[in-house]
Amino acid sequence: MRSTVIVTLLVCCTPQLSLGNLFTDQVQSGCGDSLSETYLSKIREANINLFAPSSYFRGSATKFISSSGTTQLDTKKLCVDNATSYTGPIQLYDDGTHGDDVANDGVYTRDCVHYCEDKVDLSDFFGYAMLLGFVYSRLIVVDESLEGTVPYKVLNTPLTPGATAIASSHAFFFADVDRKYYPNFPTSMSPNASARPSGKSVGISALLSVFGDAFDYLTVTPLEKDHVEAIGGAGIYKWQHWDRRGGPMINNRIGDIEECFMAVSGVPTYRLTGIVTNGDVVEDTGGENHELVHGVSGYSYHMNLEKARNGDNAHTPGACTTDHSSLQAPVWDWVVGYPMMIPASDPQNRRGVRIEPNNDCQQCDDNALTSCCSFRYLDFPNTRDKMLASPELSTMSPLMLYIAGMIKADEVPEDKRTYYCMGSNTDGGCGADGDRKIKSMFASKYQRDHYSPISNISKAAESRPECVYKVDASDRSKVASEYVSRFTLDELIDTNGGTRFPEERFKVVRNAAIHISSRLPSEAEIVFYTMLWRHHETEVEPWDRLEEGRPPVEPWYFHTGGHSVLHSRLHGIDCGEGGADVPSCFSGNGDVCEGYPCGAGAVCKDLDGRPFCMCREGLVGDGIECTFASETMYDKRPSAHELGQGDKEHCFAENSDWTDFVSESSLPPYPGGQAPYSPTSCGSNVCRAGWRCDKNKGTCLKPKGSSICEKQSGLSKGECLALGCCKWAGGQKKCKRRRKNNKCPLPKDPSVKKSCADLNTCCYFDCNYLKFDNESQISQVGNCGSECTTGIKPDLNGVKHPELYLWPTIYITNHDHYGYDNDSGPMNIQGDDKNMFNRCMASCFTGGEDMTQKFLYKIKKNDTLSIKTCGW
Repeated sequence: MRSTVIVTLLVCCTPQLSLGNLFTDQVQSGCGDSLSETYLSKIREANINLFAPSSYFRGSATKFISSSGTTQLDTKKLCVDNATSYTGPIQLYDDGTHGDDVANDGVYTRDCVHYCEDKVDLSDFFGYAMLLGFVYSRLIVVDESLEGTVPYKVLNTPLTPGATAIASSHAFFFADVDRKYYPNFPTSMSPNASARPSGKSVGISALLSVFGDAFDYLTVTPLEKDHVEAIGGAGIYKWQHWDRRGGPMINNRIGDIEECFMAVSGVPTYRLTGIVTNGDVVEDTGGENHELVHGVSGYSYHMNLEKARNGDNAHTPGACTTDHSSLQAPVWDWVVGYPMMIPASDPQNRRGVRIEPNNDCQQCDDNALTSCCSFRYLDFPNTRDKMLASPELSTMSPLMLYIAGMIKADEVPEDKRTYYCMGSNTDGGCGADGDRKIKSMFASKYQRDHYSPISNISKAAESRPECVYKVDASDRSKVASEYVSRFTLDELIDTNGGTRFPEERFKVVRNAAIHISSRLPSEAEIVFYTMLWRHHETEVEPWDRLEEGRPPVEPWYFHTGGHSVLHSRLHGIDCGEGGADVPSCFSGNGDVCEGYPCGAGAVCKDLDGRPFCMCREGLVGDGIECTFASETMYDKRPSAHELGQGDKEHCFAENSDWTDFVSESSLPPYPGGQAPYSPTSCGSNVCRAGWRCDKNKGTCLKPKGSSICEKQSGLSKGECLALGCCKWAGGQKKCKRRRKNNKCPLPKDPSVKKSCADLNTCCYFDCNYLKFDNESQISQVGNCGSECTTGIKPDLNGVKHPELYLWPTIYITNHDHYGYDNDSGPMNIQGDDKNMFNRCMASCFTGGEDMTQKFLYKIKKNDTLSIKTCGW
């Protein structure tokens, strides 16, 4: 049963390094690795049970460690040493034997632990792995034939010295082996961050420093699972927005970003939209889908129409029929509300129900819906066969697909363009008055189902308003309500200011996975997670798990109804022999860019078999929307090096010294990264967006009109003209190079910089560095707190004003208030009318221009540029 070596990573890809060679005091043994003192130091404090490593190849074994006081491992699923079937509880040791690394330190250990062979069934996970349930940890056994088939590379990540970064074709591993960045992991990710856009997002910094700005989203997840969980549950942190829909921050200026954003990699990051944090990407694929749907669809599409309800302001209300994807909660009890859900008719189904309108609703007048329209309860599908039979009850609806940028509005079927809500808005917080009913009727059930403890449920219930609308559900096939609303797709579109733009943004979602740990991953872990993300790309149907009650693995492709692909490929890493059936391991067939909706001013290339849009040099954006930097916040943010040299230490990871040895001048151009991993790699160089590559010499060449204008197929007139050096041949409906010499200069920014001709009357600030907040406030772009002037542009007198706000009667800087007539104030205003608020309002925001409605430049018929206005 036992193998002599568990971790052997030199088998596939010389001259790649063996992970064993990277250990400091971690030594390989026959069936479990010796764990370092650095690793164990926090385990002792954490009250943890876990397997290290958490994956092993069948025929091998692993080690179980416990700092929770557990002295026996008693489960009929596990065996030890050469046993093939259960023989009794497994004794743990704290005496320096049986794999215990340090005697009498409170950490009980047993090496050579494995699943009993009579329990192993690799059909649990796509036919290559098995994971059975443990309340305390996660253990995965992997098909032994996969050993040596998944190449990996140990990468150089200069922005995160002291950590080890390892990448396979579809998974990235960030091992903080010295506990430099996450000293308390796995109980905490502090003091550094895992999602906020700054250099403190060290795992993200490491990834982007190698692969560049090539991803729409990233998922940060722990390598090993335990009951403490450094990342509990799942969530998403939105970074920036480039479309009119705007997601959860719909009023932000285009490209509005946090000041520390440039500290992530030192290179502008235009594409990356958000970060998913997920404590368990293995078991909780529904949670992963949920957060990605949040990312691509936003939060607010149903909030502006009263009939559509706002629910909890973040999810699709369960009492509505708009969408039944992972973004919708169950239907909560019509009296008690959350967390009591309407039970499914199958007592084994703990997922609740969805509501659907009956046919009688179609015949009802709007003013007679409550007496005429009825609904039916349908069990949420909890097996593969049920999900395939009724995909509309668990996957993204046509409405959600439209909102998410996967189909166009006119592709929503006619019979899916009308929606209903019924009953009280239970997602909005209504529920039973007090906690008596919850304690007596529901508490034990919800503790079993892993909802809130009784005390938390009771506390929440005490402050909730009552649910006021009565619902008659005596017949589950004909549910009636005192409240019914009806609305259409057209109403939703009109309420939100027009159709979504761009309509098809996320037919391909590039999402890289970062697995965080304080030890090096085993080969089995690298193989398992690589295969997992590959399957999310390739699988088209759900996969049933072995253990009863476990939800099926639901691939993104199925969840989106086949309208989007989750692309987790890390460019430049060999897929190996196991990648033969993975599309992203190869270039696309034919021209993958043909017809793909890259934006005006963007260039498209085949990157790992899928179209990759990038705004050409001179423009900024995510490749779907391109604009001039003057329209965004990017040219108004300090560089990462400026942040490091100034007073913005909080933008960087603690113990990080990357600004001491690197500046933007030493980094590659956008999109950043390292060759050969960057999307624009050329030999040992990284090219600028839109430049050509001389593959024979490995050198970057300036773009030509022929390559920019003529080699991109399917360009529209606007897309053609936005490239800056092209002309539109109307008769041929083709994009042609403009210049005979074939040169392709950068697009010219048409924005007019307003200058001050008279210090006695003009605004003392560059209008591009002022932000119109409301009728009573103009703020300075780049405000970063008291005493902070990093990245702040000086006024006409050469003075930098920390934290500046202009009000109608006073101005505030550095938290001090000054009247405009105060000659001792730092602004030193000249002239008779010294009101700088009025001056700047007249100069920069004539006509009450709302900068939040400013959008990208568009090309008019006369070949001049004007400004679009903001819609949905």
